Order: sequence, then C-alpha cells, then structure tokens
Amino acid sequence: MKILSPTAHGVVDVMFITFLAMAPIMFDLEPAVDTACFVMVGGYLALTLLTDFKMGLIRLVPFPIHGWLDLLTGIALLAAPFLFHFPAGSAERNLSWVLGAVSVVTWLITDWKFQSRSMMTDNG
Repeated sequence: MKILSPTAHGVVDVMFITFLAMAPIMFDLEPAVDTACFVMVGGYLALTLLTDFKMGLIRLVPFPIHGWLDLLTGIALLAAPFLFHFPAGSAERNLSWVLGAVSVVTWLITDWKFQSRSMMTDNG
C-alpha cells in the first residue's frame, strides 16, 4: 500500500537525517560508525536537496531514482552488522538494523510513481 506522497516522504527524510545526525551523540558508537553516520547524513541531505520533489532545492534527481538509492541504502544498512561483524546486542548492530528497516519500510509505502511536475515538460 503506497500511503506516502513525495512530500510526506520528504518529511520522513528530514526526520531520518536528523536522527542519523544525532545518533553519535545519543549512543555510544564506535568512532568508525560515528564517521559513517555523518557521511550518511551528508549523502541523505544532498540527495534530498537534489531530488525533484517539493523538499528538493535544486531538483536534479528524479524522484524514482531517489527511491532506488533509498532502497539500496536500506539493504546495505540491514547487511552491515553481518559485513562488519557488529557484536550481538551492540548499539551499532541495533542502530543499523533499525535504520535499515525504516529505510526499506519507507521505500515500500512511498508512492514513487506520483509526479507533481516533470523537468522535461514543465514550462514554468
């Protein structure tokens, strides 16, 4: 069921970015994971600002491409505990799985085909 409009998805993006930026402060994470969080904040913020939707500032990235990048990031976050051998019950593992789950669920419920405007046909 596609219940999130592009604008609602943008609001989720802003909340996700804010939480991700605060994660190194809220949790006792390994320094490498702190750095990864800040790198992801920069990437998510850039993607959001460059996406062609109401939350976008420059609007270069088509909204469906934003979606595929969100999905790939979510899958990578879900796989990270296995790839980097995060200990069971660690803040790193739990954070990665929660963020990955939020990314994938948000991708599943977002209406990626909704388009309020097109850069190719917009005259204004």
